[in-house]
This record gives sequence, structure tokens and C-alpha cells, in this order.
Amino acid sequence: MRIKEEMETISKRFEELDVCGKFNLKSKLREIAYPDQNLMCLPPTKVNTKGAPKKSMNRNPRSTKRDPSYWEYVDAFHSVKNSNSSVRRSASSSEQPNPRRIMPMLDQFQKFIHNFIDNIVDVKADGNCGYRSVAGLLGMGEDSWSLVRNHLLKELGKFLDDYIKLFGGTNRFEEFRMSLLVDELTKVCNLCFDF
Repeated sequence: MRIKEEMETISKRFEELDVCGKFNLKSKLREIAYPDQNLMCLPPTKVNTKGAPKKSMNRNPRSTKRDPSYWEYVDAFHSVKNSNSSVRRSASSSEQPNPRRIMPMLDQFQKFIHNFIDNIVDVKADGNCGYRSVAGLLGMGEDSWSLVRNHLLKELGKFLDDYIKLFGGTNRFEEFRMSLLVDELTKVCNLCFDF
């Protein structure tokens, strides 16, 4: 099976696109070419695929019992999780604690925060270090910092009205949005949003 024809079509299509379109197509191809560097991850728990689906409960329409809210589910989950972890701690308190792996530069942080640090990524300090560290910790590689900024721009465009309210007006929102643009070429991407 050959894909030469498809690759030529993609290449021709790429040349016809504007800068924003080229950037988006390239990021899609990057997801295909480097699947281990994309933002997708495995589900946190194994999904049970066996057995019949549970039947929905038929509640009396005059019942005063309500369905729990999302936050009640979250609170219940965390209380069960915390109670399970405290039982495990007390059962294993006689054993030696697992030694933490040695992380470079951990001594540069306050002692009280050491238990909350899972990983340290040393990135280039070039003004994009925050975006580089996010890209590195997501497994994309620190050189993919511009993709993180692009995803933030897409997020701003998708929920425009909400972010304008959050920033307290259009001027502050526009100032923040413009700060996310990577270089002069991406300012053409302003046309990609419906402002």
C-alpha cells in the first residue's frame, strides 16, 4: 500500500493555505507523525467493557429525591480516596517509606513544598520558559512551546465572551491575546478568530 499520491495532495494543499492554515495543518501532521508527543493520554482507570449496561432507575415523578450535583460526586470521590489512602498509610506505617527519586535543583525550592513536586524540567530561559516547561511536562518537548501558545489562543477565541468578562473588558483581553502571538507571521492568525 502506497501513500505517495496522498502526500502530494497534502503538500499541494499546504502551499495553497495562508500562514494560519499552514500552522494548523502542520500541527495536525505533527500529531500523526509523533503520536507519543500529542496531548492525548490514557484514561486514569480501566474501562469495564464486560456485562450488560446498567438499567436506568425509573423514579416516581412525584418523588422529592434529586440527582446529586457534579460537585457532590467529586466530593464523594475525594472523601473515599482520602479514606483509602489513610488506611493504607496506617497499615504500612511500620514499613520504611519509599525513598523519593533525586531531582536536580530541588534544593532551590522551599522545604515545605518538596512533597508536592513530582518533576522538574530545566528549560531554556528565553522569555518563553513557562510555555517551554508546560510543553515539556506534557511530553511534547520543550521546543513545542509555540504550540502551547497556539492552543491558548484557540481557547481564547473559543470562549471569547467569557474571557472578555474575566479580564474586565476588551482592551485588557486584546492586550493579553496579543502577548500570546509568537512572532510577526502569526499576527496574520488574527483573521482566524471571529472577533
